[in-house]
Amino acid sequence: MDADTYPDKNVTELITENIVPLRILFGAVPLSRDFKVKWTPTLILLDITGKEHYRIVGFTTAEEIIPALLLGIAKTYFELDQLDQANRNLDRVISEHPKSAQAPEATYFRGVYGYKKTHDRNHLRQAYEKLRDGYPQTERSKWTLPLAKSAIRLLVSYLR
Repeated sequence: MDADTYPDKNVTELITENIVPLRILFGAVPLSRDFKVKWTPTLILLDITGKEHYRIVGFTTAEEIIPALLLGIAKTYFELDQLDQANRNLDRVISEHPKSAQAPEATYFRGVYGYKKTHDRNHLRQAYEKLRDGYPQTERSKWTLPLAKSAIRLLVSYLR
């Protein structure tokens, strides 16, 4: 990734603007043990307290790493209750990388985050429809779509 991914201008900008990068050599004890790093490269997004929020394992191209990092940043913001920042990053995944492996996940979480912020079920319904129409063969769609109505009711009751 040092030769192909990290030198990419867009990757460099995304990391510089959003992440404090720290490189730890594989096998460095205790960090690799503490974070259960079993393969290299492993990228872990942590918050300021050191809590892990997202992980990318294995070689990732520049085209793949950008939406993956954006999704990880969004999930981190969500878990820190910073919903506006989470939504901005999800929107970037969906609009700038709609064919990425992360787009269906971003679509799903965009609905969840929208509901969590507003308590309007339409966010969940819209996410369901976007998954059904735009990503019917993805893993996220396969388990979400058959359970959509009951899942929406369950999710609404859980998020209250």
